Amino acid sequence: MTASQESCTFTWSNIDDRDVLTAVSEARTLAKGEKWVPSMQVLRSGVAQVTGVKLDNPQTAITSLGKRVSQSLAPIGQMYPSKGRHGENSFGAAGRYVVYQVARHLVDADFVVECGGKRLGSGHATSWQSGDSGGTAECDVKTGDENRIARMALELAC
Repeated sequence: MTASQESCTFTWSNIDDRDVLTAVSEARTLAKGEKWVPSMQVLRSGVAQVTGVKLDNPQTAITSLGKRVSQSLAPIGQMYPSKGRHGENSFGAAGRYVVYQVARHLVDADFVVECGGKRLGSGHATSWQSGDSGGTAECDVKTGDENRIARMALELAC
């Protein structure tokens, strides 16, 4: 049995919404303005997906989850980390730097879906905030309490 999106409602539980470090470069000492194309080590990868109950349009589950967590989430089939953050970098000051990528708002959640007033079944959805995210950090420079991901990248690479 499958369900059309028009008559279905999703009830979400066990929502885990967090930023996750997905890739990090080696640390590199650079002169002011020196250009660098870092190679990235993938620490974690994944794909946006819905498992469990069979839906005519499983993307409706991701769309519903996005509304629940107030984020625009990556569509089913998209993978992280992307290849988009591997370009050239340059820095305004000499130092030892690391480049990293992040899956922002990586969300895992369970759901129950009802269609036309009948419980169709349960499932699990995984996605993250659409778009590339990442940054750079300088070794031996405190990142501040608000940047847990940069601290993790520094601990791994420096």
